[in-house]
Amino acid sequence: MSESTSTGPDLPFPGPRAALYLGGTLLAGLVLVLAMVLHDNAHRSQLEVIKESSAAGDTHYFKIPDPAPAEPFPAVAQLEGKPLYPVGYKRHEKREADMQPLAKDAATGLTIYQAPAKAKDQEDTRTYFLKTGPGEFLKVRPSSDEK
Repeated sequence: MSESTSTGPDLPFPGPRAALYLGGTLLAGLVLVLAMVLHDNAHRSQLEVIKESSAAGDTHYFKIPDPAPAEPFPAVAQLEGKPLYPVGYKRHEKREADMQPLAKDAATGLTIYQAPAKAKDQEDTRTYFLKTGPGEFLKVRPSSDEK
């Protein structure tokens, strides 16, 4: 006795053409996503650029010479083509989060920072800083003759 569980006639699969189109479209979509992921991973350095808004995390330090050179001090960096001279070789302690990056010296790779202006220093905006260590900065100015 062979009993069949099917009560009706065997019907063909409904919509084989639509199923093939849907499967092909899903496969093409996955291939497109894979291609986009591979492309993004290959160009990650251009897509993800981190721009620091403070001195925190900068580990490229200016090395203060030992012994310090005699006055007039030599230029230690350049800002927009103008040499920057140390005011002295005294280290100034500043909060790294307050120091704002202004430019980068092309020759040394050092970042030139500007401190937030204080009420008493409003007229002197030409004082800049180079990072010498964690929380320590060297004060520099465009010319050793000017204040």
